[in-house]
Amino acid sequence: MRAFLIAAALVLAFAFPGAAYPEEELQLRPLLDEALANNPEIRAMQERAAAFYARSKAEGALDDPVFRIEKEEIPTESPFELGSPPTTTRYSISQMFPFPGKRPLRENIALKEAGAAKAELRGKELEVVESVKNAYYDYALLDESIRIARDIKRLLEDMSRIAQSKYATGQVSQQDVIRVNVETAAVNEEIISLGARKGIAASRLKALLDRPQDSALPERAALPLKRTALDLEGLTRAALSQNPEVKALESEAEANELSARLAEKNYYPDFMVGVEPMERDGRFDSYGVMFQMNIPIWRGKYDSLSEEARAGARSAKARLRAAENRKGFEVRSAVLMVEAAERTIDLYETSLLPLVELSYESAIRNYQAGKADLLTLLDTERELKRVRVERIAAIAEYMKRTAELERVIGSDLDLR
Repeated sequence: MRAFLIAAALVLAFAFPGAAYPEEELQLRPLLDEALANNPEIRAMQERAAAFYARSKAEGALDDPVFRIEKEEIPTESPFELGSPPTTTRYSISQMFPFPGKRPLRENIALKEAGAAKAELRGKELEVVESVKNAYYDYALLDESIRIARDIKRLLEDMSRIAQSKYATGQVSQQDVIRVNVETAAVNEEIISLGARKGIAASRLKALLDRPQDSALPERAALPLKRTALDLEGLTRAALSQNPEVKALESEAEANELSARLAEKNYYPDFMVGVEPMERDGRFDSYGVMFQMNIPIWRGKYDSLSEEARAGARSAKARLRAAENRKGFEVRSAVLMVEAAERTIDLYETSLLPLVELSYESAIRNYQAGKADLLTLLDTERELKRVRVERIAAIAEYMKRTAELERVIGSDLDLR
């Protein structure tokens, strides 16, 4: 029995090679993973965020200490003979210390700026993901459109055979055969045009994936309809808490608040301390200590700097509030467009497409029976093609609008 099954499988494999080796199909999820790993714009933003984080560590460090050597009592008669007669040498090392609280504020400001850069990186990732999805949906739509056009071409070939048979028996004129052939040529032209547009969509995908333009993509790409439940209030809350633009502006607002606090520290002095051993006649017989501080007496200057920082903080808060308002609008707009696209799909699937298919079947039966002319049949054929393509276009539009909504809220939706 087992040998029989193996033999049957081999026969099927040779008889139907496509069944044994199904045509490779382009998949969206691996494309998204590849784009996130390879897209040059994302890599550039990653390096930018890393640079901000590296700088934040430097902002919290002290300035380098200063080492100085001074020679005293150098005779003018022999200025280059430093060792004779004996001279005094001073060695000093000093360190500058900012007023307490300034260093942590500078480091925190840099960390907030790094957080904004990280949020902008996330925004770029979401932007690239949406672009990849849109390019994939275009590619899949065009693939489906080409297959629909080929199906229509097969219907036209059947119509041509019927018209030729009726012409051979004198039931119709040769004009019917010519018209069907003209319609078939028009469909062939449309297939060529769709193939060119599909190639453009493929090129866009390769650019987003950082693939060579001469690399190959699978010809097939499915466009399954995946629906999602939409909760406007929940999506709005998600956008305000997760959207990278909002998160970046939150970090910028916090950085500006800290900058205003740092500007207030300008009214307080910074300090320098040091020690100065002194060498004379080859012996260290004394030393000195140093203390230095700036005196911030030009308060008008510091008043202006503080006002500048406070104005920057107020501006950042206003930009954040504007972004929050804008995200609320974008979420609502995207939800309405998704719902409209879903209703359009339902209209095609439950009403338009079944009716047009029924109309075509009726038209071809009536044409065969001599109860309808060829023009009526061709009109129903064109309507069938239009409705089938528009249904697929509605699915692509729904998926694109869903991708736009995911970008706005800053996370994936639960598609089913």
